[in-house]
Amino acid sequence: MFRMKNKLNNLYNANREVKFALVGAGKMGKGLVNQLSRIKGLTSSVVIDEKPEKAMEALISSGVRKSDITTSDNIKIIENSIKNGMYVVSDDYSIACKLQDIKGVVDATGNPPFGAILAMEAIENRKHTIMLNVECDAVIGPYLFNLAKKKNVIYTGSAGDEPGAIMELADFALGAGFKLLAVGKGKNNPLNHYITEDEVREEAISKGLYPKMLAGFIDGTNTMIELTSAANALGFVPDVIGCHGPNTTPAELAKIFSLKEQGGILNNYKTVDFAFGVAPGVYAIVTSDSDEVHDLMKYLKMGDGPNYAIYRPYHLTSLETPITIYNAIVEKESTIVPACGQVSDTVTVAKKDLKAGEILEGIGGKSVFGTITSHADQKNRNLLPIAMITKKTKLKVDVKKDELITLDMVELDEDHIITKLRRKQDKLGL
Repeated sequence: MFRMKNKLNNLYNANREVKFALVGAGKMGKGLVNQLSRIKGLTSSVVIDEKPEKAMEALISSGVRKSDITTSDNIKIIENSIKNGMYVVSDDYSIACKLQDIKGVVDATGNPPFGAILAMEAIENRKHTIMLNVECDAVIGPYLFNLAKKKNVIYTGSAGDEPGAIMELADFALGAGFKLLAVGKGKNNPLNHYITEDEVREEAISKGLYPKMLAGFIDGTNTMIELTSAANALGFVPDVIGCHGPNTTPAELAKIFSLKEQGGILNNYKTVDFAFGVAPGVYAIVTSDSDEVHDLMKYLKMGDGPNYAIYRPYHLTSLETPITIYNAIVEKESTIVPACGQVSDTVTVAKKDLKAGEILEGIGGKSVFGTITSHADQKNRNLLPIAMITKKTKLKVDVKKDELITLDMVELDEDHIITKLRRKQDKLGL
């Protein structure tokens, strides 16, 4: 981190600050703007939200004076404002992709259909693209990553998001010479597949969250999507559809996530999973084929083996995103990418009995929740990835509660870019 601090200080002193655009000024976006105000050399010069007052509030809460913020939609005025060290607020995401001085775009919307539109436009305009929108990454990340490589820009998930935190542990473990057996995260909320936004509205508002967002956390969809992103980075799959999700403690992780014949719960290694009792942490299960390493791990009080848990007891969400922004724009390095392609998928399950003709509500809605499976299973059973649901996704048949929804059960919005990109991704075998 001293490298980052020193380089950014040098850029700041040379009047060459790294300027980027943030799209989405909700809880994560607002936190990011405030954290950035403490970092010289890295500036969220453009903040965009469908409600511009939220973008304005994010900047002002971080210490920016209202007189230093422009709300013009004129590109020339905006460019001059940015050159003069001012900030821009808008509800037009396309501005972020057009400005010459903007080197990267951060998507903090959590909206997969919109994320597809934004990422495509950003990459096509050769902007480094930082995804806090893991919901989008989990369904079309391989296509976006492949396109970014062709355009010679960085596409990356974020440090602080649980997939990014998992990847840091995996990178550490593999770099140190361990064998990586399994990875996962703690479940932050109780699990209730059938929760609705109406039931959590009061709690969500008190926490500064959208009710659908909190419902998506509690019904498990968010966990499944995060694990899908990690799986696609590592080439791992869930051991069983939906994962095991045991109750455990950090001290018991290594034993629990061992093979059944070793006293654990797993049928196979190279898996992703989640656990209660270790939130908000992430973990990697490792081993070694060296007796000397096992002896030293025991001496270091890492357990009796043969498996060991590398555990990180926190993830700081968007407060860690500045590290990814710096690495992407300055060092041209990613935090986490779907380098192994679409290895796993978060597919769609009915929350209740549904009728033909109903418009499905996506993540966090009243219609469905998501569960993780291998991409091979998704293809074989023609299952509907939940992040492909848009406002025009309509059921063609009746569906029973807890039934997996297949692609031939629904009318997709074939004109939407997220549908087109997933179709292309599947055709290319990414």
